[in-house]
Amino acid sequence: MNRSIFYIMLFILSTVYCSAVSAQSTEYTFVDSDNKKSPKSYQYSVVQTGDNYNFKFDTSPADNKSKLKAGYHVLQAIYKDASINKTHTESYIRERARCYVFDSSFHTYSLCFLPNDFSLKNKGRFWGFVTQVPNWKWLVTRFFLPVLLVYGLVFYPRKNS
Repeated sequence: MNRSIFYIMLFILSTVYCSAVSAQSTEYTFVDSDNKKSPKSYQYSVVQTGDNYNFKFDTSPADNKSKLKAGYHVLQAIYKDASINKTHTESYIRERARCYVFDSSFHTYSLCFLPNDFSLKNKGRFWGFVTQVPNWKWLVTRFFLPVLLVYGLVFYPRKNS
């Protein structure tokens, strides 16, 4: 009985330790350096929810240009992809969220800002989510070329025999 309690406690402690070690920092800081004299910094947090990453800023940047820069910073902080274009290629509205599309070498990123229309006390809240979708270059290099290579290695020697 004592041995089983010891193993249960050891399992619980090791689970807690492993989850604490594997958890990454979800607090980030965006510094808007448009004003060279007094750059403003904004704290935000990121939470992964399935394929999406939700972000929430403590305070909202003033204008739309600063919000887009902050969103680009969120994309860079989460995905760490140096090939993400700094300007968005298109924008659209999805379920009342204003979304922007950023392209990169192998992925397309979607950055969506959620509206604050339904909460009077959180009118200044700046939050949203980002997603990553593979584009055609990723599909060609990671899927179609290996399939074509396997097909060639399996069926080509048989036809020439």
